[in-house]
Amino acid sequence: MADQAPSIHRITAEDLHDDERLAALYVDAVGHGYWSNSALGALEFATLAEKALADDTHDTPGALFFALIKSRDGSHVNQAAETRAMARWPSDMRHKLVETAGEEPQLLVRAGDIEDALATQDIGYSHAVMMQCFLPQRPISAREYDTRHGRAALSVEAGRLGNRDVIGEFIYCDVPSGAKPRLILPYIIGEALRTNSPEIDLGRSLRAFMTKVGVPIAGTNGKALTTQIQNIAAAEIIIAVWADDQMHTEGGRFARKLSFWLERDSNQQSFWTPSMTLSAEFHDAIQEHRVPIDVGHLAKLARSPRRMDLYTWLSYRTPRIRPGRRVSISLGALQTIFAPDISHARNFTVRLRADLAAIAKVYPQFRVEIAGDLLWLERSPPPVPYSRVIHSLQP
Repeated sequence: MADQAPSIHRITAEDLHDDERLAALYVDAVGHGYWSNSALGALEFATLAEKALADDTHDTPGALFFALIKSRDGSHVNQAAETRAMARWPSDMRHKLVETAGEEPQLLVRAGDIEDALATQDIGYSHAVMMQCFLPQRPISAREYDTRHGRAALSVEAGRLGNRDVIGEFIYCDVPSGAKPRLILPYIIGEALRTNSPEIDLGRSLRAFMTKVGVPIAGTNGKALTTQIQNIAAAEIIIAVWADDQMHTEGGRFARKLSFWLERDSNQQSFWTPSMTLSAEFHDAIQEHRVPIDVGHLAKLARSPRRMDLYTWLSYRTPRIRPGRRVSISLGALQTIFAPDISHARNFTVRLRADLAAIAKVYPQFRVEIAGDLLWLERSPPPVPYSRVIHSLQP
C-alpha cells in the first residue's frame, strides 16, 4: 500500500503517520470535495488525523479518520491533538498546501445555512484557552492577572493608551474584568473571523449588537463599556498550553490600534465611537484556536460573571466527552476557578447549585449533576451546533 498514492477512499495508517502522505491525502480530499481548502481547513484536517491516531483501538486509524472527516464533528477535537497537528504542519506549510490543492476555498455549509445560523443565534467566538481560563470577575488593582485550568493558563497584563480627551497625555488602563468584556471579546473575535480582517468597527455595529443582547449603550453604562474596550485594547494577553511533551505559548498585545472619533446621532447627541485593529499575533491565534459561543445566552447570564464563566466552560467541555462516558471533577478544584472569592466549600456548593439551575433556564441541554463533593459531566450537545459553524472563513 505504501507504493500507492494516498487516496481519501483508501486511507492507511501510514498515510496518517507520514507528513508527506498526509499532505497528499489533504490535497486528494480537497479535490474530491470532502474538505475545504484553507489554512484553517488544513489545520483541522491534520488535527483530526492526530485524533484518529490517538483514539484508535482496533488498529484501523484510517477508517476512524474517514469517519471523523465525514462527521465534521468539532467535539472530537481537543487541545492536545491540535497542538500536535500544528507541530507537524506549521503555518507556512499549511499555506503551501492550500496553494498545492489549487482550488478555491469552499464553505462546508450552504450560504443559506450561514444566514439562518446568524439570524437565529448571536454567535461569537473565543480562543479555546479562554473557554477554560477566565478574566477577573470583579475589578482588581493589580496590573497583572494569571489563572490556569488543567494544562491551560492565561496571563493578562494591563497596558496604557493615549487619552482621547487630553492631547499629549497617556492613561493607565486596568485588567479587563466583569461581565462586559465577556460579551465584547466574543463579539470582536467573531467579527474578525467573519470578515477575515483584524480591523473591527466598534461603532454602530457594536451598539446595535449590545442593544440586541439587552445591554443598552447609554449613560454610565456607555462609559463603562468604553472603559472596558480600552482595557481590552491595551491588554497584553499570553496563552500557554502544556500537551504531552510539548509546551506552546502564544499571544501578545490584543490590539495594534485603537481609534476614537466624534459622532452625532439623529438627536444631535455627541459621543466617541471606537474602531480597533487586532494585533497580528492575536489575530493569528484566534484563527487557529477559535471556538463558537452563543453570546445571547451569555447576555442572559450577565448579572453574574461567575455564571457566564461556568456556562462558557460547559459549552467547551461537555461536547468533548466521549459518548457513554461520565467525567467527575472535584468541587474544590472548581471553586478555585469559578469562585475564588468564596472561602467555604459549603457556600460554594450552594452557589454552584443555584448557578447550574440558572444556566439550565438558558440552555437546559447540559448534562451535569452534583453528587457529594463531585460535579459529574456527561456528553452534551453544544449550544452552537457544529453544523451551523462556518469552518472556512478565509477568502
